[in-house]
Amino acid sequence: MGSRKIPLAKYLFTRLRQQGVHAVHGVPGDFTLKALDYLSPAGLKWIGTCNELNAGYAADGYARVRGLAALMTTYGVGELSAINAIAGSYAEWVPVVSIVGTPQRRLQEQGKNVHHTLGDGRFRMYAEMAKHVTVAQANLINERTAAEEVDRVIGASIKESKPVYLELPADMVTKEVDAEQLEDSIDQGENAVNVEEEGTVAEELLRRIYEAKQPLLLVDSGGGLRQLREEINDFVKVSGLPTLVMPSGNTMVDHSHPNFYGVHLGPVGQIDTMPYVHSADLVLALGPMFSDTQTLSWKVVPAKEKTITLNKNYLQSPVYKSGESTDINLSRLLGTLTKRIDRSRLNTPDVRSLGNFRTVQPPAYAKASGVNLDDPIDQRSFYLRLSSYLRPNDTVVLGNATPKLGGCDLVLPPGAQMVASGQWFSMGHMFPLTMGMSLAREHNHQSATAGRTILFDGDGGFQVSAQELGTVIRYHIPMTIFLINNAGYGYERQIHGMHADYNNLAPWRYTELARTFGASAVQLGVDEQQTSGLSQGLSADEKGAAYPGRNYTIQTWRDLEDLLANEEFCEGKGLQFVDVRMGKFDIPEKFRDVFARARESLG
Repeated sequence: MGSRKIPLAKYLFTRLRQQGVHAVHGVPGDFTLKALDYLSPAGLKWIGTCNELNAGYAADGYARVRGLAALMTTYGVGELSAINAIAGSYAEWVPVVSIVGTPQRRLQEQGKNVHHTLGDGRFRMYAEMAKHVTVAQANLINERTAAEEVDRVIGASIKESKPVYLELPADMVTKEVDAEQLEDSIDQGENAVNVEEEGTVAEELLRRIYEAKQPLLLVDSGGGLRQLREEINDFVKVSGLPTLVMPSGNTMVDHSHPNFYGVHLGPVGQIDTMPYVHSADLVLALGPMFSDTQTLSWKVVPAKEKTITLNKNYLQSPVYKSGESTDINLSRLLGTLTKRIDRSRLNTPDVRSLGNFRTVQPPAYAKASGVNLDDPIDQRSFYLRLSSYLRPNDTVVLGNATPKLGGCDLVLPPGAQMVASGQWFSMGHMFPLTMGMSLAREHNHQSATAGRTILFDGDGGFQVSAQELGTVIRYHIPMTIFLINNAGYGYERQIHGMHADYNNLAPWRYTELARTFGASAVQLGVDEQQTSGLSQGLSADEKGAAYPGRNYTIQTWRDLEDLLANEEFCEGKGLQFVDVRMGKFDIPEKFRDVFARARESLG
């Protein structure tokens, strides 16, 4: 009796479902339509976005929560639209399976002039492009090996925490493959690690930690570490080592640990962390993304000769094995260190220079200061004021401009996480990313204490991908959006072209967008022109489903106080959209040095 056979598309989607993926993002195309019929039977939900680029961004966000995501686009025009997002996932260590529906095999073999090609008979040039931004690729043209290829590529994405690329020809969708392979787990290359050598590495790390007078644990979200948050926090708690995070790694360490000292931004941080970093004689850097943008052009990067870098699959030390990379399983290694570290053998570091970031108050705004509540909101104090608004288990997403600069000062309550770019910084990324994250969180947590998903985004970034507001409403994806509206590209203005027209934006009526994109409007008896700044609300959709929405416009501290006193808003159910009007040239004073360095890089 032969083995049980199933269509290749069903095999592929079933494999994804087994890995915890429950939704696939994308835009339908003629080369993908037959395959999409197999999504629902495999237990997957289709999330149709307005364009492929935003689908890629949403998949990126989804994978940051679930550990894997899938994106499906059509050949050429669809996949090339999404390649920016795939490149970003590659740069920031996010595992996304990019599935591309391609023309029938015979058409490719015959070099036919098919639409979506360049008309010159070449069919594989897009696959060649994908090789540069993915860690594994497969062209599923052979039904005898297709199942193995699916497993190999998905396994590589999970192991390396990077995107992969799968070509699915239209005539391969229904080809039958061996279904019995679904009973076996996917090989993720665990056998590549020498466990005995990993034990030696653990001994060496403990020796270095015990010898250090001023040790530092510096945590980021690169290197495939996002799914190791629990192991990292266990080590932070048990070891008691002084711990800082890079701006893009703020999500990795719980702010309640007494040995956590906040975000490492050197002289532009809430507390200047550079004196301690300079004095550190050992830095354990977990998943660092030392890009110029988040290191003041590398001015706050710790000394290389003192730094041991640990990523998900490898360690690199300036002294161990002459600086060569060593294969490790970081999850297991952290578990070993946490069990074996002896705090009685640790030296007591001098951490007085690190202060306490939790006690920093908004410099320009505090109720006891007598400030005029009718003064305009400013970037310097806005984010610090919002720390008290955050609740346990919230997820905060920071847009790739001034929100990233100001938002990194937020003090996170227990279980709360923060997401910010550390390497790619693509404008328009964060709104669809938030959509993907919120969708993934909804399926991870069903309780009322699951926390809210909150986005702080600039008006420039939001305008790039604003059409996905319709997708958010269509699928009833909950989120709160603080739109930092300063009438243009505030970050770029400070670098060059302060008064140039190319840094201006079209003046959208942001609080009317939700109705335009599909929500039904209901007046709540609050006039849009009231001095409170609170504007009209948006209720459930035409079907009467329980998906509430509200719009708010705020410009003054009084507006903000009224908003934060509004329990309906603070519950964060449905869509909450806040148009935050700020000064066109307003930036936090401490970041002027950041922009000065950026100007220097222009030459």
